[in-house]
Amino acid sequence: MLASFLLGLLGSLGHCVGMCSAVIILFDRQPSFQNRFAWMLAHAGRITTYTLLGLTFGLLGETLGLFFIPLPRLQGLLSILFAGITFYMAFAFIGIAKSPELLFSNLVSSWGRTMRGLNSPAPFLAGMLWGLLPCGLVLTALIPAITSGSAMQGALNMIVFGLATLPSLFAVKWLAQKTVSRTWSRSLASLVMMTFGFQFAMRGFASLGMVGHFMLAGAMLW
Repeated sequence: MLASFLLGLLGSLGHCVGMCSAVIILFDRQPSFQNRFAWMLAHAGRITTYTLLGLTFGLLGETLGLFFIPLPRLQGLLSILFAGITFYMAFAFIGIAKSPELLFSNLVSSWGRTMRGLNSPAPFLAGMLWGLLPCGLVLTALIPAITSGSAMQGALNMIVFGLATLPSLFAVKWLAQKTVSRTWSRSLASLVMMTFGFQFAMRGFASLGMVGHFMLAGAMLW
């Protein structure tokens, strides 16, 4: 859950500020978004979508663990997958790799056309649709939801992730103009993501019996 929190908090500074600025400007022009309560409803809708996605992906992991692959082995494989995606996102944050959104640019364009076609949408519904915006950061956050092997834990992970993105998105108009802050936050977010990526990779290898578990001060790091 700590990984989900830091991914949402630091990732939103470097990633969401750029990607969601256009969404916020689009909503800001709608008559139904002219007060703070409307924006609170929109964010509640967005986090609701994240929660439902986390519930679904957690249930998927739980189902796979119950009927197809033993849970420790499944968690090991998915942890290694999460590590790979996390490293890719970390490199994309600092410009070494291409942004994952380029892989589904057509879906992003379709989503944008749909949102522009809405006439003064209800804030909560608009927020739920906002949560469906194809986003590499959200996809990365969903991997721990699968590895949790629990529908409820997957939902909780995504609630924490969604709440952690709120500070950046509430301050997006100010942050979008802070190039230095975004550069610094992208570097920090990249470092944190690499750290968790390494931890998840080692946890995966340990679950598969390829390396030993590592304990530090009574806590199992992997």
